[in-house]
Amino acid sequence: MVLYIAGNQLILLNLKTKEQTYLRSSSGRGIGVIGVSIKNKAKHQTQDGTDLAYAYVNFNCDGTLLASVGGSPDHTLTIWNWKEEQPLLRTKAFSQEVFKVTFNPEDDEQLTTSGSGHIKFWEMALTFTGLKLQGSLGRFGKTATNDIEGYMELPDGKVLSGSEWGNMLLWEGGHIKVELSRAAGKPCHQGPINQIMLDEGEVITIGSDGCVRIWDFETIDTADTIDETGLLEIEPINELQVDKNVRLFSMIKMNEIGNNFWLSQTQDPECLFSFHSGAIEALAISPLTYLMATTGLDCSVRLYDFASKTPLVQMKFKQGGTALAWVPRLVSYGGAQITAGFEDGVVRILEIYDPKGLTIFVGRKRVSDADIRLKQVFKPHTSPVTALAYDRDGEVLATGALAMDSISST
Repeated sequence: MVLYIAGNQLILLNLKTKEQTYLRSSSGRGIGVIGVSIKNKAKHQTQDGTDLAYAYVNFNCDGTLLASVGGSPDHTLTIWNWKEEQPLLRTKAFSQEVFKVTFNPEDDEQLTTSGSGHIKFWEMALTFTGLKLQGSLGRFGKTATNDIEGYMELPDGKVLSGSEWGNMLLWEGGHIKVELSRAAGKPCHQGPINQIMLDEGEVITIGSDGCVRIWDFETIDTADTIDETGLLEIEPINELQVDKNVRLFSMIKMNEIGNNFWLSQTQDPECLFSFHSGAIEALAISPLTYLMATTGLDCSVRLYDFASKTPLVQMKFKQGGTALAWVPRLVSYGGAQITAGFEDGVVRILEIYDPKGLTIFVGRKRVSDADIRLKQVFKPHTSPVTALAYDRDGEVLATGALAMDSISST
């Protein structure tokens, strides 16, 4: 079972049957983060941990404590006795965006946070006025300050983090002990490292380059600088490129009897579902059949058969989509054309067709074979297209754009 978020719904996906179960948020508002404690089943509610939204939550190893960090504007770090629904400790984590917070697996009194231009190391310290959270910013030294997405606490207290340029940084005592790269100055990943995990003596990293790489833990744990560059070259012991056009952000491990494997380890990865990476900006319904087109700022136009709940095909562009209109049957008798508007003021006419033959895709007989191709393109605006409409006879297309005086007809 895999859990993920879509707006105000928590979706439980059965990997064997592909069946999805939907749980709506109690408030009706969007869900920000998911944290799982496999040792607890009781239902509790915590309140006032942040002003607007949570950015990350994490349980300690035995599931008794919960750490949360808020998003903008407060970026509050809170330690909860969640069973009692009470905050134990609270402080401001950082002045900028915080991406992640985790307990040290070996010591519940130590935590780590990371985010925009920083990594910070925390401990619960007993002072004259009681227990408090005390944080120490990581010092980058000669290394460029950068956003840190992925990191992992090592058993002896060191922390291994990624970097924006793809190398790994080994932290000890609040300083960078060594920067790890591949031979000949090649980075560990081409782009940010978004997740780092330790599994059975191996370090696993995933990055925005679409690659999963496995490294020897002992080599990393004992790494040290050998010259003034502060760099040490290492090579992965195994790697997998999921796809050339994929940015990986998260990977999980199945812990079932007889199925103890990482979901990304197969040499022929299967894409279970594909979604817009962000809000859906526009939606249009076919006047003829059970088809729906959507577009968003992720630069894609996607086609769905909503009767069978099946995603059919998508087409990628260089600019985000902002408007959609299905071409009337007076113009396209087969009901197989879509008009799409984009951020740069461009309007494109797209056609749905059957790639296995010359016939235009009509109805639902060949729904699994649907594809999209470009029929026409023009640019009536210089700002994002916000509206598309055909007249009653289908002879005139009116387009509207973000600029106040930007209305045209074609």
